[in-house]
Amino acid sequence: MKNLIIPAFVLFSLSASAQGQLQKEVSGTLGFVSGKVMKLAQAVPAEKYDWTPEKGVRSFAGVFGHIVSTNYFFASKLGAKIPASVNMQTIEKDLKTKEEISAALKQSYELIIGAIKTTKDDVLATKVEYPFPGEYTNMSSILIALEHSNEHLGQLIAYSRMNGITPPWSEGK
Repeated sequence: MKNLIIPAFVLFSLSASAQGQLQKEVSGTLGFVSGKVMKLAQAVPAEKYDWTPEKGVRSFAGVFGHIVSTNYFFASKLGAKIPASVNMQTIEKDLKTKEEISAALKQSYELIIGAIKTTKDDVLATKVEYPFPGEYTNMSSILIALEHSNEHLGQLIAYSRMNGITPPWSEGK
């Protein structure tokens, strides 16, 4: 029996240290990505926020607003409470100025990152209903939230480069 105590303790310790690993890593990575998105929001001149590469494609402001809306959506799926001042039906249209968009990006990223951090391991496999086809879980919500921000960061980098704006983290390189 004595010979089993140490291996059991080691296994228990390893298991306990792995709790929340996904949430920790995704929230850290999303924090990094959000920093880049918010830096681009500051680097783009206010007069360029309405720029779009072609008709029918989101503008800078539209992409930033879409990110805000989607951050709130995924946070709500993870159980976070959306601020009372946010109207999910109109948020992308409600955000009109660079300052409003920047503040909303910060607030929405804080909410989704907080929701990810507080999601418990035992609910990761819990199914979540979405307004589009497929089967999703809380883990899906976490992973899609990260992927979504990365996808639109790439779009915003392309928009910036098309407008002669160098992403702040690339300046001088």
